[in-house]
Amino acid sequence: MHDLLQTSFLSPLKEDIVKASQFISNGPLVLASSADLEGLLALGFLEAALLDAGISYSRRFLQPMKHIPRDEQNIIPTFNGTKIVFIDSFGKTDDANSEHILIVRPKEVEVQFPHSDQKKRGTVDVVIQSSALASMISPTGAKTTSFRPYVGAGQWLMEGLDTTIDPIHTLVRDFLRDEGTIQVVPLPEISQPSIDMIPGLSERRLKKLSQLWVDMDANQRSQALSEFCLSSLSTEGISTARFEELIWKRMVLPNQEKDLASILHELQRQWPETKDEALLFASRLLDSWLRTGHLFESTD
Repeated sequence: MHDLLQTSFLSPLKEDIVKASQFISNGPLVLASSADLEGLLALGFLEAALLDAGISYSRRFLQPMKHIPRDEQNIIPTFNGTKIVFIDSFGKTDDANSEHILIVRPKEVEVQFPHSDQKKRGTVDVVIQSSALASMISPTGAKTTSFRPYVGAGQWLMEGLDTTIDPIHTLVRDFLRDEGTIQVVPLPEISQPSIDMIPGLSERRLKKLSQLWVDMDANQRSQALSEFCLSSLSTEGISTARFEELIWKRMVLPNQEKDLASILHELQRQWPETKDEALLFASRLLDSWLRTGHLFESTD
């Protein structure tokens, strides 16, 4: 695996990540997050690394962020004398002036694409940061390595793609593709896509296109796929940037029939609405992910 801290999207945060890894490595500690998919993904990377490294920790899921009042000030739990790592997926907290608390929150950076002089600003989500921390804590650990294909999951869930092209998503997707961790393929090459993410698409036509796809050359594929999705271009409910990703650049994980976007979509759809059910769902899902290396709903 390549070094995440050498990438353009994480090198500006290198000093903070190194300090955070030192804080985490000197356990024991409590890992805490609201019971949301974003927080679970970040906790998963940290727990995988701590298990690989044999560092003692405990986990605490809090109620989902949507159940916490907007003016709530005391989001971070307190444990006397115990170090806490709090995953603040939505940037709701202020900096903690305490030697016992580490907050992982989204951070803005300025990035530059290869072969371009133009710089763009973007926000690095907590999952990417947690994956970098995990790689420092346990560079070759079995669980940490198995989680690598999910590095871009949190960035996909962020709102950046709902308005315009998200430079951080593009860079992390291409980074994982270039190091061979994931494949990036068009929609017809996905065996079990969740097509309801794209309003107006015909499942019947997609199946037919997928059957013909293997015998088409590059030009035929481009024309056929463009014609297939033409009717959905003007459909409300999805941005152009996210639409293009779902049509042309699906992230495929090793040994999985569903692409990453479909997996995340299904989990969001299944996520319970009530606080208690969400806490249980998140805990079971994370236990299952740590046990199997695959992110899916646990039936335990």
